[in-house]
Amino acid sequence: MEKAFYQADSPEEAIEIYLSSDDELYGWMKNRIMREILFEIHGKGLWNSENVLEVGAGGGQWTDFFVKRGANVTCVDTCEQILEGNKKLHPKAKFILSDATNLKLKQKFTLVFAKDVIEHIPDDKQFLRNMNGHIKNNGLMIINTQNSWSLNFLIQGGYNFLKGNTNWCGWDQTHVRFYNVASLKRKLESTGFKPIKWFGSYYFPYRILADRLGICWDFKFFNFVELLNLYDKFPFSIIGWNIGVVAKKASNKG
Repeated sequence: MEKAFYQADSPEEAIEIYLSSDDELYGWMKNRIMREILFEIHGKGLWNSENVLEVGAGGGQWTDFFVKRGANVTCVDTCEQILEGNKKLHPKAKFILSDATNLKLKQKFTLVFAKDVIEHIPDDKQFLRNMNGHIKNNGLMIINTQNSWSLNFLIQGGYNFLKGNTNWCGWDQTHVRFYNVASLKRKLESTGFKPIKWFGSYYFPYRILADRLGICWDFKFFNFVELLNLYDKFPFSIIGWNIGVVAKKASNKG
């Protein structure tokens, strides 16, 4: 098993491991869609008026995105090594070593960005309530996670279930649950958020070949849904292995 970034021996190694995970087509396409969503909600110009709370900031790929556009960025992560590495690359951002569930800041943010985070958090409702308390009125939260309403879950989840692995939670052993549009919508609404946009990625599970045969066919043909910009159109907006949501703060539940 390859070493994960949180197992690294130095900040530099943590950054190298983290950034290498997006070298494949899967990560590139997922990030392309996330950039399009961010441009849609704000535009491609400067973000000087934006205060962004980046939860699970990791190696700084999205820190870089926000900082280069002039946003005031506060990065939160529970891994000291990766946070230190990110800090060296982006000295203009603020960095806090903390669990976002218990984070307490006086500052309010216009955007909370939590990509591939919520599936790691044991008390996800408390996390969402806490984030609600850190968002300005009518501010936004963007979440991206893994989806049980997807073909990949049907195939790989079914395979693991038949093998007796009933607690399978995806490719990362630190995940604690899956979501889908119904379960995530309920949790968001119960914690003071209103979902305003859904989107997805990775519809054809071609990476299964890498697990079973040791090969990975990174052909863009397999990403025809994303390339045709259908990722935020129904039903593709809710059936990707990756599911994302833009949610607006609707009430105070902090």
